[in-house]
Amino acid sequence: MTVRVPFAALTLALCLATHVAADDKKNETDLKSMVGNWTVEKAELGGKDSTVVFKTLKFEIREGGKYTVELGEKDEGAFTVNASKSPKEMDIMSDQGPNKGKTIKAIYKLDGDALTVCYNLDPNKPARPEKFESPASSKTFLVTYKRAKK
Repeated sequence: MTVRVPFAALTLALCLATHVAADDKKNETDLKSMVGNWTVEKAELGGKDSTVVFKTLKFEIREGGKYTVELGEKDEGAFTVNASKSPKEMDIMSDQGPNKGKTIKAIYKLDGDALTVCYNLDPNKPARPEKFESPASSKTFLVTYKRAKK
C-alpha cells in the first residue's frame, strides 16, 4: 500500500508536468508567431467603429513578449499569453507611456497574418473580456491587426 501512494503521486506529478510543458509550448508558439510589425485593419471602441482614429497606429511585437505601440505617445511593455484557454488570454503590462504600471486584460486569436485582440480598458472593472465584442458604452477595445508587409 505504501508503494502505491508514492507511485500515484509520482504519476500525477508527471501528468501535470507534461500538461504544463504542452501549455508552455503553445504559449511559445503563439508568442513567436506574433513577432513583427502590425497595422490596424479594423477597430471598435465602446461599440463604435474607430478604425480611422487608429489607422496611423504603429505596433511592433518583439521576441520574448515585448511590444511598442505609437499613436501620438509611445507605450512600451511586455505581455504574456495563455494559449491553452478558450478564448486565448493575454495580460499586457506597460512599462512606459500612458498605461505605465497598468495591467490590461485581453483575449486574442491568431490566424496567420491576422491578430484579433479584445482589450478591457476599464480600470474600474478589470475583468477579462469573454467575447470578441465591444458593447456600446463600454471601455472594450476590439481590434484586428494585419501583419505589415516587409
